[in-house]
Amino acid sequence: MNIMYVIHSETDEKVLAVISKLDIKEIALINKSKRFDFNWNKEKQYEVYKLTAEGVDEPIGLMSLVDRPGDFAIEIRLLASSLENVSKAKQYQRIAGCLIAFACRKAFEAGYGGYVCLKPKTELENHYQQVYGFVTTKLFLISHGHNSLSLIKKYYEKQDE
Repeated sequence: MNIMYVIHSETDEKVLAVISKLDIKEIALINKSKRFDFNWNKEKQYEVYKLTAEGVDEPIGLMSLVDRPGDFAIEIRLLASSLENVSKAKQYQRIAGCLIAFACRKAFEAGYGGYVCLKPKTELENHYQQVYGFVTTKLFLISHGHNSLSLIKKYYEKQDE
């Protein structure tokens, strides 16, 4: 079985993490909580996923995905960490990486060779390239093939069954 984990910043402890699909009611609650930037109601027509950490009731990360079969890719429309998990004072590390690895895995499962694309905010473009190995097409940043596979291996751990 494959598992994911985030790292608690203060203790360096690995904390089990789970990604699951959000329903419309949960999206409305997230907007009311004000823990994430952006109006997630705008993402209702897409697949929205949450990342939760063991022992934490609220999601610590969110991601909106679009299947682009004509492009043989999964597009990450939106990816965000909760407000307490951005900047140097964040509580948990590896949130974005776990979500991106999940998207890469979905892209392999869909038969797209791990092709994932996203349009980053300008200030994050270099970060995605340096930390996650994305390459630019000028319109999108993309990950595919070996890079997507290495992200999956980095953020998923095999557990003895």
